[in-house]
Amino acid sequence: MSQLIESAIQKSVARLDQYIEVHRSHPEVSFVEHVKQRRKDKITHASSFKLIYLDTLAWKCLADFRQGKPTLTVAMKEFGASIEQAAQTGKFAFPIGVPTYFELASMVDPVTQGVLRILVDQLSQGLCITSYHDRVGSELEMLRKLNHSETGDLEGFFCSPIEMIGIPTISLPAYVQGFVDQITFNKAFFDAQYEIPFSIQLEIASSTPGAQWDNSRGIANLNDGKIRHQSEVTNLNMGIFLELKGGIEAWFINENKPLDHKQITLDTLKAMSLWKQEPTSQALPTLRILSSLYGLMRFDPNRRYKNGDPNDFMVAASALPVAHALFTDRKFATLLSDKRIGLDRFLSCTVVSGFEEMAKYLKENM
Repeated sequence: MSQLIESAIQKSVARLDQYIEVHRSHPEVSFVEHVKQRRKDKITHASSFKLIYLDTLAWKCLADFRQGKPTLTVAMKEFGASIEQAAQTGKFAFPIGVPTYFELASMVDPVTQGVLRILVDQLSQGLCITSYHDRVGSELEMLRKLNHSETGDLEGFFCSPIEMIGIPTISLPAYVQGFVDQITFNKAFFDAQYEIPFSIQLEIASSTPGAQWDNSRGIANLNDGKIRHQSEVTNLNMGIFLELKGGIEAWFINENKPLDHKQITLDTLKAMSLWKQEPTSQALPTLRILSSLYGLMRFDPNRRYKNGDPNDFMVAASALPVAHALFTDRKFATLLSDKRIGLDRFLSCTVVSGFEEMAKYLKENM
């Protein structure tokens, strides 16, 4: 265990007792209500910044810039310098989502990892984006309510670093509950973990034994399925329908919940009807972005899935609904701008590609 991780654990333990005493005074607040309030605090914190989501290549460029690597181009150096200037203004935050977290943790060079741990805390301002699975669950619940056409609530997006993979809880043994009840402990434990910076989570993930993130995983199967079922996708709407329905089914399977195929079909049709009737509606953004991108891939016979595409799609679903800008590569920017899916009809995020354009965007917004 590194000294950094050990120090973070010691601080959390020290804070735990303090938080237990705080929450003993408010037994009327449930654990769920407490987590919701903390996420509202994150929204308030996020609202004071211009939010820019960096893809993994942008983060890697920044790490190389900090190291002064000779392989950097003029545009990459300009981008690195612009980020440093932007950070000093205090006007920007660069939130991190789960797909980027996985890719950053998979970088094997120890020097690069060390630099990244400094960068993520300096730039993210403690703002992280919840997992796709959590957001889909919230959007499905919203879809089944009468107010499903409303914009939605950003508390489903912003969270602390420790929440990205799941909200931490511990089941207390009976003898401990004589000292502190389970709900009070859960709230106190959550608050103690809430303060842990993203760099700690990144260090734990990057040093955990086992296979690292692999952007080639599943690509062959996606292309094989696309070829075998291409004739079934007679138009773009059919492609989106099939992907949306499959995505909802996958959520129920991952939740170990029974599959009600009739209800899932009705949910799919209801969402698509909403988007057709209200093209500018910002409701259900995670489901809409992912089904649009995968649907376009299935419909267009000239497109093939490439390594990293599924992770890029997750980045889009994480960043586009909440960020002012997404910095990515030109290939992905071209896909996101495809008029057939019209993401720009309901999203205001500016997609910026190429290091030169990224530097220009930062300078214009400082």
